[in-house]
Amino acid sequence: MIDLRSDTVTKPDKDILQEALNAELGDDEYGEDPTVNELQEKCSKLLGFEDALFVSSGLMGNQISLLIHNTPGSEVITTSDSHIKNYEHGAASFLSRVQFREVEHKNGIIDLDEIATTFEKSKVHKPNIKTIAVENTHLASGGSIVPYNHIKKIYQLTQQLNVNLHIDGARVWHAILQEDSSLNYGSICDSLTFCFSKALGAPIGSMLLGTKEFIKEAREFRKILGGGTRQVGVIASMANKALDKRQRLLEDHAKAENIYKALVEIGDEKNEFSLKYQNTNMVFLEFENNEIANQFIERLQNQQVLSGLINKNTVRLVFS
Repeated sequence: MIDLRSDTVTKPDKDILQEALNAELGDDEYGEDPTVNELQEKCSKLLGFEDALFVSSGLMGNQISLLIHNTPGSEVITTSDSHIKNYEHGAASFLSRVQFREVEHKNGIIDLDEIATTFEKSKVHKPNIKTIAVENTHLASGGSIVPYNHIKKIYQLTQQLNVNLHIDGARVWHAILQEDSSLNYGSICDSLTFCFSKALGAPIGSMLLGTKEFIKEAREFRKILGGGTRQVGVIASMANKALDKRQRLLEDHAKAENIYKALVEIGDEKNEFSLKYQNTNMVFLEFENNEIANQFIERLQNQQVLSGLINKNTVRLVFS
């Protein structure tokens, strides 16, 4: 069975699993797990941040960031279809007691004028905006890339507005490798998360990055949320090995492109669906209605291929 439902279904290969057996361990609650410390230092240097914190999930990293960047009753600017707003079980309202201000976007790219106008409209009666959250790659747009230079411009604007910029970079390595952009994300945002447990192939874990002061506070919130661990180097070792193999993400992009090209031909012949492909690891097929979309999923399953819906009419194929 070929599973294209999500890149979260990836499983560690033997090289990654072997790392867990060889990992040097310590108590991470005391900051004494050498494998975790090495991974945190490696990631912070790699992406140009002062410090980093290993967390159990991207959701935890995102929500810790919101807890630090905001005050209760404040707002976070993001896209209407962002992961941090829609797919984190309402955690922001429960934990940070913030609400989201939706802004227009094109493939996850938020227009600078749109941000400026939103702030102007918030001067009277509306909640204070404390944070802008950008998702890269942008899942709901088909895994689209928000260009590094555009994020840089947003960050420059946030500095003028005296607000924070958080990047939900669950799949940021797809953007970095495909765009062949700078790795220096630490110079263009206040915080960033990325996942080891999606296409990178590690079984568990995400990294949260920011300033030393930010990470010091993040460590406290991680503990409050139940994310403090002991000999977690057994997991961090696998994450480290998976990160070293990140170039293979480009192979996933190539697989998606090949399927997209094949589907273009099929679609042109039968006119059953429209396609969306954003040069990363996903292909979206939009059908006229839910019944036809589910029929397509069933047809794939009969051919030993698993897929799923991203919305009621759209089938998502994710290559990993």
